[in-house]
Amino acid sequence: MLAVAGIGKANMAAATASIHATDRPGAVLLVGIGGAYPGSAGRDALGIGSVSVAESEYDLDLGVGAGPEWRGLDTLGFPAVPTDPPTYNRVPCHAAASRAVADAVGCVLLPFATSDSVTADAASATRIAAATGAAVESMEGAAAAQVCLRLGLPFVELRGVSNAVGVRDKSAWRVPQAIEAASAAALLAVRALAAL
Repeated sequence: MLAVAGIGKANMAAATASIHATDRPGAVLLVGIGGAYPGSAGRDALGIGSVSVAESEYDLDLGVGAGPEWRGLDTLGFPAVPTDPPTYNRVPCHAAASRAVADAVGCVLLPFATSDSVTADAASATRIAAATGAAVESMEGAAAAQVCLRLGLPFVELRGVSNAVGVRDKSAWRVPQAIEAASAAALLAVRALAAL
């Protein structure tokens, strides 16, 4: 089944739960575009127009405070998903399925991070990358990862890189190139998942 969720975590969570309720899929593959955090271009040649598969998703919104003083859910002691051990802001993707997709696509597994807002400046992008280790920014991945973990569904996420996180000059973005790369990778990903 193919579904278009729309932008943001609320749309993604609703779409993922709805798909599970009606179609009972064997796995969920999220395909989209995202930005590369500072320092990620040196990681396995992750540059604009390339594709990466998530090893995990980090929710940048749930926690305490804002800006440099922000702290995650572990500060509160409230897990995002009541697993054993508890899952706080970093939600794992399905390891075997994600590895199979990354191998099929010919890319690496990297940590992703999700925010309801696109990062507005280079300083914030650098701070987020240093604090979380994230290589790719998304606006939906953490929600889908969390819903899938809760429902016991294997979750895989792949994204084409369209821009550098924190760069607000859209003339420097390459959205069509990222969409094309993600679309081509998605075809390979579907075949890899069907073979599992």
